Order: sequence, then C-alpha cells, then structure tokens
Amino acid sequence: MRPEFFGLVRQYIDAWNRHDVTTLDIFYDDTVVQESPLGALQGKDAVMTRWQALLHTFPDLSMDCRHQFAAGSHGVLEWTIKGTQQGHLETPWGGIPAAGKSVEFTGILSWEMGERGHIIRERFYFDIAGLLAQLGAMKIAVPA
Repeated sequence: MRPEFFGLVRQYIDAWNRHDVTTLDIFYDDTVVQESPLGALQGKDAVMTRWQALLHTFPDLSMDCRHQFAAGSHGVLEWTIKGTQQGHLETPWGGIPAAGKSVEFTGILSWEMGERGHIIRERFYFDIAGLLAQLGAMKIAVPA
C-alpha cells in the first residue's frame, strides 16, 4: 500500500465526521464496486447516494477508526460508528421508521486502491444484527 494510506484514512474519517460528501466523493474511482450486507453497488454515484442517505438517517453520525492495516494495494480499517436514527432507514429486508434511538456498532472496511490512488473496490462488514436490535427492529434472545 502506498505510504500515504494512513493519511488517507485520517482524511476519510474526518470527512465522514464533518458529513462532507463532496470530500468523500474524491476518494472513490468512478467505477468503484462496493459490497456490503446492504447489497452490492457499482459506480461512484451509487456509493455516494448510499452515503448521503446514511448521513440523512443519522444526522449526528460519527466514525472512529480503531485500527488500520495496509499491504500492497489493499488497506483495512476497523471502525466504530455512533449516531441517532432521525430518518427512515431502508434495508434489503424492509424499511425502519425513524425512532430517535441512539446506536453504536462496529465494522470493518476493506479497500482496494487503483493506480491513481482512488478506491476501486470497497467491502464493508458490520454488526447488522446488533444495529437492528438497537433500533428495535430485531429481537435477540438471550439464554436464561
């Protein structure tokens, strides 16, 4: 991974925490592929639409990078997101109306960087069951 990866991660997290979609847009290649539990997307416009919707749903969203690793053209960061659901959240399993509930969940973001230094493939994984439970959209049974 290019030596600037760790600086790139700081800039990316800072843009998230400022809710600066214009800056987030700069990180992605036009042909980026994004894969996640929410489904696969093709192209920067689709990715940015997803991020705008997430920031609308969680207007106080903040992201903290816990760990980051890089090798070759790949980088991985472990993050924690906190926020309050103030808008409708659309998922592949149906919508969740705004509930005003605070959430905190962790995940992993994996990037493959292209020759021009843009993200060409992004995979993210997160605790979706924990998120849905915090929003009251899923019951998790705890053994007695």
